[in-house]
Amino acid sequence: MEKATLREEILRHIAMPVIPEHNVQATTCGIYPDTGKNLTRALQNAIDDLSESGGGRLCLSAGVWRSGALQLRSGVELHLETPETILQFINTEIEENYPVVYSHWEATPCYNYSALLYAKDAHDIAVSGPGVLDGGADQHHWWDWHHQVEEAWSADRVDLQQPDRLALRRMNMEAAPIEERRFGPGHYLRPNFVQFLCCERVLLRNVTLKSSPMWQLNPVLCRSVIVDGVTLSSHGSNNDGCDPESCCGVWIKNCRFDTGDDCISLKSGRDRDGQRTNTPCENVLIENNEFLDGHGGIALGSEMSGGIRRVLADGNRFSSPNLTYALRLKTNARRGGFVEEIMLSNSVMDTVHGAAVHGTMLYEDGRNGDSLPVFRDITIENIEANGGDYGIFIEAFPEVPITGLTLRNIHIDSARKTMRFMNWQNPVIENVFINGKRFPRPVSVRILGVPAPGAPLTAEAVCLTEQSLSYCWESSADGKVWIKCGKGKKLKTPEVAWLRVTVSDAQGNEETSRPYRVLSAPATGAAARLICRNMLPSGVVPTEEAVTRMQLAAMLLPLADPKLRGPVPKDTQAMTALAAVANRFLALDGEGNFCPGDSITRQEMASVAMQACGVNYRNASSTMPVCLDAQEVANNYGTNVARALYFGFMQLEEERFCPHRPVTVSEAIAILDRVADFAGL
Repeated sequence: MEKATLREEILRHIAMPVIPEHNVQATTCGIYPDTGKNLTRALQNAIDDLSESGGGRLCLSAGVWRSGALQLRSGVELHLETPETILQFINTEIEENYPVVYSHWEATPCYNYSALLYAKDAHDIAVSGPGVLDGGADQHHWWDWHHQVEEAWSADRVDLQQPDRLALRRMNMEAAPIEERRFGPGHYLRPNFVQFLCCERVLLRNVTLKSSPMWQLNPVLCRSVIVDGVTLSSHGSNNDGCDPESCCGVWIKNCRFDTGDDCISLKSGRDRDGQRTNTPCENVLIENNEFLDGHGGIALGSEMSGGIRRVLADGNRFSSPNLTYALRLKTNARRGGFVEEIMLSNSVMDTVHGAAVHGTMLYEDGRNGDSLPVFRDITIENIEANGGDYGIFIEAFPEVPITGLTLRNIHIDSARKTMRFMNWQNPVIENVFINGKRFPRPVSVRILGVPAPGAPLTAEAVCLTEQSLSYCWESSADGKVWIKCGKGKKLKTPEVAWLRVTVSDAQGNEETSRPYRVLSAPATGAAARLICRNMLPSGVVPTEEAVTRMQLAAMLLPLADPKLRGPVPKDTQAMTALAAVANRFLALDGEGNFCPGDSITRQEMASVAMQACGVNYRNASSTMPVCLDAQEVANNYGTNVARALYFGFMQLEEERFCPHRPVTVSEAIAILDRVADFAGL
């Protein structure tokens, strides 16, 4: 994939709107700012009249212009003349100011409250100028309709939006007629700020959007969209910045993003509706933008059922420690679709706290579906990045491995973990360094089996590419001084106290396992494996008694990052508890207590398992497991329960999860043995 050729191909699909050189001041139409009046009808009449007379520019001078929903018409440019020009959308009397219209909500067609600025079947439209579009959303208007589950230990609060969201998703999957998908009054689906549907030649230039109810800028099924020099600043739940959906020809440049969700998110329909419409988001150019806070800087998905292709993101800067991922790919087994011909290049990621690059097929519904997506022909090159839980994290389902992936000239420093790669097929890795280590190289080195005198052991390592590996075994009497004791992938356990193995490739890159304790006599089972990995404290044996939080914290200690610091519990200073809290394996209660003697429920244990397994899914939308008692699982635990089941950490009991049952010591040992295997211990 050659960058210049890709850019040229994309630009062939993009053109400026054609708007007559005819300026009309709103004041000449008898409309004035700073009156406190609702100007909706007057402004809409001015827009309609200007369009009917051939088009032109409607100019708003300095001042506050209060309005409900406005609909742009063909040939009209709405121009905010000065930085002091504020188009302030009213956040009261919702039914009167935001009539129900045909909309897309989270990439699903329906009838809902109108977007604040709306257009449908229009051509040659624009919004421009240095002024501000103020959506009026805050903690008491619009944003209070939805409670976002942001992390494993989010509170379980009332979510007014959730029943309507689930209802619309059912309508999608059941192919309900769109005319029957009616929301608005009596419902809680927040409208998008700007939504243009089925429009051609669209321009947004230099304006600022703030305080959006939902997604900020959402062109849908549009052709030729230019977003230039726009500031998108809104920190409510789902306040994505710019979400082109099934659009052809999009140019996003010179913009500043500071959002409560993804900054840019390319979409192409959700699930059955998106597969039926089958219209990709394609020919997208993203250049010279600044990304501050957000979940993903540039995200592809998760609503990508129609596919996403031919995307070039070049010369962008990601500069906030509150940005989770710079490049983000997200989808699941209900979406279908594809992501292909993608290039991210020449970008600087000053700091991220999730990963520089993050891709997963386990977003939201995860493996619960039979429409598998595809990632292919993705190039990431010339990247400088800093920080993150991971440097690079990309995973796919084994049935649909990632193909055509190229990583070239990438330097990432200060990542807690280097790389997670799951189901990559023949990737090209050139000049990639993470934390000073060159990739490809052996990673996730561990010993299989239970070390005991005479017991057979096998060394295991994961590599990105097929290559010959060498193995060097070492033993120790005290865990400090090590001597060589064998070569090769397999070893018969000698009579020593500790063992470890180092795996190296032909280039001299090497990785060493953690030390394993050698048992005095042969043993099998999860408890024996935990003892070898120093995860089972002395005196803790498998029983059917409820495991305590302190016992669990002690088992989790080898999985913890000792460098992390967190809040200090009021009721204990134990090192194990401090580590569990700092690593967010366990949370304090509302009064700041660890409650060391308390038990833990199965739904809580699912979150413990997902936090401890080394695969942290930040900012993941809520979903629910597939089981007979799913309705008993709290919303804030649903996603982790579903994932803990998918990864095999936990199992159903006669098709039930039993979320409120306390976890026994035996059960905790079995779960953490699987978690430790997954984490590479």
